[in-house]
Amino acid sequence: MKKGKFFIIATFAVLSACSQNPKKEQKSKDNLSASSLYELPRSVDYSKAARVNLELGLNYLKQDQISRAKSKFIRAKELAPNLSDVHYSYGYFLERVGENEEAEKSYLKAISLNAKGGNEHNMYGAFLCRQHKFKQAEKEFLKAMDDPNFNLAAETYENAGLCVLQVPDMAKAAEYFEKSLRYDSNRPSALLEMAILKFREGKFADSKEYHSRYVKLSKPNARSLLLGLEIAKHFGDKNQAESNKVILNAQYPNAKITDLFGHKS
Repeated sequence: MKKGKFFIIATFAVLSACSQNPKKEQKSKDNLSASSLYELPRSVDYSKAARVNLELGLNYLKQDQISRAKSKFIRAKELAPNLSDVHYSYGYFLERVGENEEAEKSYLKAISLNAKGGNEHNMYGAFLCRQHKFKQAEKEFLKAMDDPNFNLAAETYENAGLCVLQVPDMAKAAEYFEKSLRYDSNRPSALLEMAILKFREGKFADSKEYHSRYVKLSKPNARSLLLGLEIAKHFGDKNQAESNKVILNAQYPNAKITDLFGHKS
């Protein structure tokens, strides 16, 4: 969504006396109707106004100002009821407040308004994945990629990878992460997941490379530190292993190897 403020400005005509002849001037005024004294306001771009309300709603939602957020989403629906953006954004709001059935209706309404839209299918796919409907979600992500004008391929393939990873389908997840990185080589989540998958496969050099790229782009978290520790241990890098242990103990004392691989190494 584009950032920025939108102002609706009523522009008025400025009338000036072009003649010094009082009679002629009075005649001109007599010929003016009341409505012609002012220029009518320019046509309002309701779609643009609706998107501004959506942006405000999302910002309020981030701040947990739920009532204000809801009012902005509802206003957006009033301004542009046939705009698909309005419905999938409102669906996200409803999902956030736990109204999942109504949220799904909003996502589906968005798709009904733009059946081939990549954003619409990507948003619905993400919703389905959060509902643990992984196979359905995967289909929606792939539908999003059928939109030739869709420009979020890296994000969508990453979403698909994260989703099928929960099935779990490791091979397909790796395929999607690789596709994501072809479109954007700096996707942190895709890099970390590829590093983990490569380590699981015993491809330790590849794992180290993906992990190194991730570390350059993103702050460490429990999983990246755990993987870094395992990589350092494998390559005999005692200093790096000790460094990771110190940070893990300080920031993530409850982190376990099962958080990384699903089993103890």
